[in-house]
Amino acid sequence: MKKIGIDVGGTFTDVILMDDATGAVFTAKVPTTPRDPARGAVNGVRRVLELASSQGPEIGFIGHGSTIATNMLVEGKAARAALVTTKGFRDILEIRRVSRHDRADLYDLFFTNPPPLVPRRWRFEADERVLFDGAVETGLSAAETERIIAEIESSGAESVAVCLINSHANAAHERALVDALREKLPAVFATASYEVNPEIYEYERTSTTVINSILGPRCGSYIRDFEQTMRASKVAGDVLFMQSNGGLARGEIVAQRPVALLESGPAGGVTAAAKLCERLKLPNAITGDMGGTTFDVSLIRGYRAETRSSGLVNTHAVRFPTIDIESIGAGGGSVAWIDVGGGVHVGPQSAGAEPGPACYGRGGDQPTVTDCNVVLGYVDAETFLGGEFRLDADAARRVIERDLAKPLGCSVLEAARIVRAVANALMAQAIRLMTVERGYDPREFAYICYGGAGPVHAVDLATELEIPTVVVPRLPGLFSAFGMLVADQTYDFQIPVLRNLDEMTAEDFAGKVTELARQVKETLREAPLSDADLVLRPRVDCRYLGQAESLAVELPEGAVTAATLAALREAFEAEHRRHWNFTQPDRPISVVNLRLQAVSPTRFDQAAQMERARGAPQPGRTRKVLMDGAIAALPVYARDSLGSGHAIKGPGIVEEASSSLVFPAGRKVSVDAEGNLIVTAE
Repeated sequence: MKKIGIDVGGTFTDVILMDDATGAVFTAKVPTTPRDPARGAVNGVRRVLELASSQGPEIGFIGHGSTIATNMLVEGKAARAALVTTKGFRDILEIRRVSRHDRADLYDLFFTNPPPLVPRRWRFEADERVLFDGAVETGLSAAETERIIAEIESSGAESVAVCLINSHANAAHERALVDALREKLPAVFATASYEVNPEIYEYERTSTTVINSILGPRCGSYIRDFEQTMRASKVAGDVLFMQSNGGLARGEIVAQRPVALLESGPAGGVTAAAKLCERLKLPNAITGDMGGTTFDVSLIRGYRAETRSSGLVNTHAVRFPTIDIESIGAGGGSVAWIDVGGGVHVGPQSAGAEPGPACYGRGGDQPTVTDCNVVLGYVDAETFLGGEFRLDADAARRVIERDLAKPLGCSVLEAARIVRAVANALMAQAIRLMTVERGYDPREFAYICYGGAGPVHAVDLATELEIPTVVVPRLPGLFSAFGMLVADQTYDFQIPVLRNLDEMTAEDFAGKVTELARQVKETLREAPLSDADLVLRPRVDCRYLGQAESLAVELPEGAVTAATLAALREAFEAEHRRHWNFTQPDRPISVVNLRLQAVSPTRFDQAAQMERARGAPQPGRTRKVLMDGAIAALPVYARDSLGSGHAIKGPGIVEEASSSLVFPAGRKVSVDAEGNLIVTAE
């Protein structure tokens, strides 16, 4: 079977085609089309089919990841939405979590929150009330339902979010209202909080439901249009979409919960890295994905990517299972600039795909990290993307001289070196946030770098953080797209519990597990997943009574018994001690949510083994690079000329179509059986 993986990034759309029968791999890298993201993805598919001399009917599977959801939310280009809340809770989106200082920068005196996701005139109040325990104080009448539907229809909203108070305890009113909206206004995308985030925390639940609502129309159209285009191309296999949790899902399910797409693109690379860790027997790794717009960092512990259930996107709260990714604006296209005090900054502004860095020759007129790497020799203007996309080094020098070198009073090379050093410092700090500040020692992890610019900075970051091993996977510039091929189908479900652990019996807990398993079967009824292949991973959100935030711990396998509850208490206290360095044995433990992740493992075979190399590796040429303050002519090795067992001592360069690895003296690059580059000290 032939399979295609697609990663729509901020600058490039990466596409990879793999033939299971022959092991052949074909890749394409085409410009992303921000005005019409689907066009770039379709262009990439057509290009890779052309390179592989293949036709649509030969493709048995497509995995698709994209930054479309995040871009829509950040850029304010999502659908016009309405919000229905319980009477008296109309302004919850603006009240937010004042007591928790819910803002992007606590110490920025000039910080202003972005506008509310829904303007006040499109927020409607329903005269109903459910109490904290699920009891109905004020019922939702048919007349009230009709009034709300009429107001939404007259507002011209493209979507509507229904989030009623205490619906986590009793969702009857939400269910009735959203069902009526779907029946009376079928053209309006309607979603309810019990479907998206059925838990306490009324602001977070409302924010998440509204985000799902405003993403619904555009993401749904994108998914349907892409699927229809693939069917028109005679692609008969499944088309699945990468979610924030690192798993693939069917389009019709994702279209109803597009909030799951917010970290879709970056999640693909982390998933591929976790699979790579299993094969290389590396239980712990830091992943660094440096693309055109951002640098994304994640942790893999015990061969599993770290996950979280809450976060902020453009300061808006989102509560949905996602791989824990720290992103900063330090990609290859990030703009370098000087503030009024003469300080050099990198990002968060990005040149993006259009016009891109100045060296792309598309009209970009601001210096970027990529421009600086071209001038310094870390990126070769002649061989970029295999020579198919030649870079304009002179244009890079001109913008660096005008905007950086002259204001700083230094040479072009020195200005470029400063920008690279600033970018490295930003990325090193992002890694520290994910490791040191969470109680982990980066020296105990390997560093897996990918993204087109990932290997270009990898050795510098490893040196700064004393990370002993750097792994550069095959096709690093398309590694996230490769993740779309190897990811499992994964679906997340949850129900609220809100009971103290010592007040629950094993029968109570088993009943919750059974109820959640029933929801899983109902949702996945139409998905062709075999029960025999399905793996269920239950997790429990726990906290000490009175705490604001919970910690997720895994529920022990097997039938729920009294011993299960005792083991759950021990697991929570161990995680609490690791996370906060203390426990409170006499304080009750509150069970907030029960979560269940349904996983259908992929049928990806082990990566093909390379033949053992014969003879010493030979450089094809030399390239001038600024290293240790001086220009040096370093030997350049073509990656496709290296075989298993080859080892190269620094300084040197390993070059490939999608990226470039520069390593200094004192470092050694070895090629393993799969073709991964392993960088260690000599």
